[in-house]
Amino acid sequence: MKVAVEEISTVKKSLKIEVPEEVVTKELSSAYTDLNQRVRIPGFRPGKAPRAMLEQRYAATVEEDVIRRLVPDYYQRAIQETGLHPVEMPTIEKIELKKNAPLLFTAMVEITPPISLGDITGLKAEKPKMEVTNLEVDRALEALQEQHAQLTACPEDHRVAEKDFVLMDFQGTMDGRPLESGSRQNQPVQIGSHTMIPGFEEQLIHHLRGDRVKIQTSFPKDYPKAELAGRPVEFDVTIREVKQKALPSLDDEFAKDVGPFTSLDELKTRLREDLTTRAKQEQERAVKSALLKQLTEAHSFEVPSSLVEQELREALARLEQRLPKGVTLEQAKIDPLAVRKEIEPSAREKVKGRLILAAIADREKLTVGKEELDSALGRTAQELKLGAEDVRRLILSQEGNLDVFKARLLEDKAMDWVVSKAVIE
Repeated sequence: MKVAVEEISTVKKSLKIEVPEEVVTKELSSAYTDLNQRVRIPGFRPGKAPRAMLEQRYAATVEEDVIRRLVPDYYQRAIQETGLHPVEMPTIEKIELKKNAPLLFTAMVEITPPISLGDITGLKAEKPKMEVTNLEVDRALEALQEQHAQLTACPEDHRVAEKDFVLMDFQGTMDGRPLESGSRQNQPVQIGSHTMIPGFEEQLIHHLRGDRVKIQTSFPKDYPKAELAGRPVEFDVTIREVKQKALPSLDDEFAKDVGPFTSLDELKTRLREDLTTRAKQEQERAVKSALLKQLTEAHSFEVPSSLVEQELREALARLEQRLPKGVTLEQAKIDPLAVRKEIEPSAREKVKGRLILAAIADREKLTVGKEELDSALGRTAQELKLGAEDVRRLILSQEGNLDVFKARLLEDKAMDWVVSKAVIE
């Protein structure tokens, strides 16, 4: 095998790879022998058809099969021989396969950029002041109270009001015809939550349980489904139930109901501890962010575009996941190209930071051991409320291996090393 490396940039290389003629000849011969056993050529017994006839009929198929076997194999050999570290799959081009000649192809690859690390000890960062106040504890207690509120049925003569919970049936019509997917049975809605389209919830106010209400409104002009956007619609609504939220009393009994606490004061103490823990985590994140910013500003190198592209794709995927189920970015009137342009600088900086941390981990010979990996999988399992083995299988099904997961752990470890060498004020 021959390999010639051409430097396109510090992170992009062109590998011109030549597979020896004898290897190609052997692979072609083997492919035609196998083909001869499988195909039926009129006038010839299985395996006895002349190769020239097989070449005339099946040359394109056989050559494609040989290319599919040889190119990945010799690309990997070339990578090992050159010692390059690609960051993504290569682009294969200029494939030349001829009889009685070597197989030639070119692999375009992006690699980890060379990073010259200087003395990165003694960086400075200021830890933001974060003090948990009594007001924050009270707000956390009120949020807990809201979580344990119960809905109670309103009296018969109660008229629907703001913040009431209504259980209803409705059928939507447009231009006198039933609206597709525009009917619901026992649909709950809180008045003022803006769950329904504008103008819907307001028209339920002042009505009684059992009332049948005709609601006339219009879909918003920016409604995700373009065929409905801005069009008038009518809903025939039947109010089945009207309920109000009843908050539990904030006393010792409430504390006993929500957890292993004997008094309200004990519950408040736990809430303060939890808020303090979160505040410390925020402090740590702020410090790490400040130090990482210093690292990226202190190092200048080319960032592989494929890694930036990967980060952009993941960011867009996370954005789409936050939309209502089944709604795409385009349906939500979000321009993916505009979003990409806006977040590209931050995506590039994020990738740059990861590369620097990987270089630090390599220089300092940091590793992630089995116990650390198992511990991290356990923490992830707790967050996802799954078993550790279930998380492992989930990652393997998505990534094929644990390399990306371990790489993130190694980055965290490198960041902790930077913090340990920094001056935190």
